[in-house]
Amino acid sequence: MVTEEVQSILRGEQVQLKNDFDVSSDAENSSFVPKTKVNMFYICMTVLFNDQGHVLLVQEAKKSCYGQWYLPAGRLEPGETIADGARREVKEESGLDCQLTSLIGVEMSGHTWLRFTFTGQITGGILKTPDKADVETLQAKFFSKEEMVGIESLLRHRDILRFIDLARVYWESDAVSRYPATLPVIAPHKQLIHRVVIVDRSTSNNMHILACKKNGLHIPTTLINHTHRPLIAISVYAILKGAFATNLTTSVRMCGVLGVEHRGTGKLEDGLCITSLVSLDLSEGVETPAVTNPQYQWCPVQSADLQQRLSEGAKGKIVPLFNERY
Repeated sequence: MVTEEVQSILRGEQVQLKNDFDVSSDAENSSFVPKTKVNMFYICMTVLFNDQGHVLLVQEAKKSCYGQWYLPAGRLEPGETIADGARREVKEESGLDCQLTSLIGVEMSGHTWLRFTFTGQITGGILKTPDKADVETLQAKFFSKEEMVGIESLLRHRDILRFIDLARVYWESDAVSRYPATLPVIAPHKQLIHRVVIVDRSTSNNMHILACKKNGLHIPTTLINHTHRPLIAISVYAILKGAFATNLTTSVRMCGVLGVEHRGTGKLEDGLCITSLVSLDLSEGVETPAVTNPQYQWCPVQSADLQQRLSEGAKGKIVPLFNERY
């Protein structure tokens, strides 16, 4: 059942694909086989705070951005998992060890660039000082909120400010208010897959999930469009067009990320699967739009707990998904 697939994803479990993918928005996407640091660049970035709430930044040593400050970040290496890459970058650039708690953002920009930003907790290591400078970074340092204002002109890019704010909100929220911890699941994929949980939401207590019927009911999947912008949004609309043709007039809203699957440790396994939540926001009295393709159907969500989790995700209690880099 499609609801069981969603519940498994929310528990952080691998969910096998029924098909390689159900629909593609571009024929060129079908032939694209991602290879890490060859034609696909996965970026890992991490936001960490000390006990005083000061954020960890590193001072760049690379010629292109020498002396500028940034979050610990870098490209995933072939054969690495996303989480391993994030921890390695923190260690190499700051000297510190960390335990990752959750993703706080996923971005796709350009044709072959995906960034995964984490937050977590420092577990050990020794903070890099100027006498330990290397080809990666000159030093690492913690900055207070007030100090961050003073060094904005010295940042490599201001895009990190959004993620520092997101991480602060995450840690300053109580366990009930923040979204559940979400970390990548280790699972192999050959292509860039977008699995889309599409729900209808109204002021009533009824909720449905759109399911594809090819080879058994499952969450619809599509290839992430890497040849045009907006990349993620195009893949969502490919599913909507396939299910509803022109019979969809309601508001469509991309809410965020429910799960990420990736392994990257074997031949032809540098792909991934991002599961996102998309909400059709229905006005009071408006019926769920009817599917026009017999390969799709609406499945009722009978679990009150699952309804609540998806409703909360649609309202923002979810890992943000950014279709473009800030």
